[in-house]
Amino acid sequence: DAATVLLSLNRLWNLDLSIQTLQSIAVQLGADVPFFLCGHNAWVEGIGDKIQPLTGAWALPAARFVVVKPKAGLDTREIFSSPDLKRDSDSAIISGFAAEHFDFGRNDLQNVAQALCPEVEKAISWLETRGLHGRMTGSGSAVFAQMPHAADLDGAPGAWQVRVCENLLRHPLAGWAEDESFGLLP
Repeated sequence: DAATVLLSLNRLWNLDLSIQTLQSIAVQLGADVPFFLCGHNAWVEGIGDKIQPLTGAWALPAARFVVVKPKAGLDTREIFSSPDLKRDSDSAIISGFAAEHFDFGRNDLQNVAQALCPEVEKAISWLETRGLHGRMTGSGSAVFAQMPHAADLDGAPGAWQVRVCENLLRHPLAGWAEDESFGLLP
């Protein structure tokens, strides 16, 4: 991903750029990229430029997830240019997230994506038949669900990719750049 490339080139070329400098570059590459540079779970707002670490009462517990990637893909530009995209949603707030963790929130892109790519809805339904609450990632077409219990994941259409993973509490490359506020992070 772009954040890993930025961190790796920073180290490989001995640039010694701080996280803050890398984030100013990252925000130009995409809204998710600054988050992936921070190296830990965080609440992100704006265009990816407002990052608040999720620590203490807001810390995420370790969890397992299933990610399903249907064969069909989606064009992000087409989703964002759709007249059906809801643009006046209530803002999500961190206190609501802290109370609900993995059940929190919504993806305003999901309904449009499902209309453009029926496989997204099929993947979500497939997860629901296994007792899991499926939701779309970003602009899709991958969907995910927390796995609080073992689930039978056999029977997915052959072209779909199905993977079980655990959330990372800390990115393996965290500390590869200095934080101007705190020095080199462990």
